[in-house]
Amino acid sequence: MNHINHHPDDATLLSYAAGALPQPFAVLIDCHLQQCPQCHEKIFKAEALAGEFIEHSPPVEANNSDALRDKFFAALDTEPAPQQLAHSAGNEVQLPAEIAAVLSGRDQELPWRLIVPGMHSITLSSGELHHNSLNNNESSLKLLRIAPGRNLPMHSHQGSELTMVLQGAFQDELGCFRPGDVADLDHEVEHQPITIGNEACICLVAMDAPLEFKSLVPKLLQPFIGF
Repeated sequence: MNHINHHPDDATLLSYAAGALPQPFAVLIDCHLQQCPQCHEKIFKAEALAGEFIEHSPPVEANNSDALRDKFFAALDTEPAPQQLAHSAGNEVQLPAEIAAVLSGRDQELPWRLIVPGMHSITLSSGELHHNSLNNNESSLKLLRIAPGRNLPMHSHQGSELTMVLQGAFQDELGCFRPGDVADLDHEVEHQPITIGNEACICLVAMDAPLEFKSLVPKLLQPFIGF
């Protein structure tokens, strides 16, 4: 199993546990959970803690809501009980066939669409995504394959984005991301990912708004590349 250094934010995991994530984001978290016992356990604990908080917490005034939220997230980081780990390790989900193909090394069989030289993508249709979560027509899930040594233009995000590495690696201002790692991004993040190593980097990308490119040429090409 890969050693995972970058995880979704606790707030994202809590939304997943509550069934409040848009479907593309939830499918990406499903994929991460299959490789990350640490986040798998946090999901289990979030579900259990939520029930306890609802049952035992008094009504919360608006000015105390931040303190309650901080208390909840702090509880997620406590050492899990052994029986909780055993319980959470058994959950498995069926991933879309395209993701399974990448994870099994059969990505060359997929119908990759050329975006620009060195960069290909596949958009997963809503009919291929099976998860008990929110349906959001503004959200999308894509596979992105970038050749070694290539980089995306400098950009920020108009909305939320989750990016998980399935194969290869990339590096940006936030660090180095390898298989299993997740970048949990929002409008405050500005970065320029570049692939590292000798193999193509394949990522699973969930987003609910287009990227915000910083230079003119990518802005002009944006309607054609679908990001």
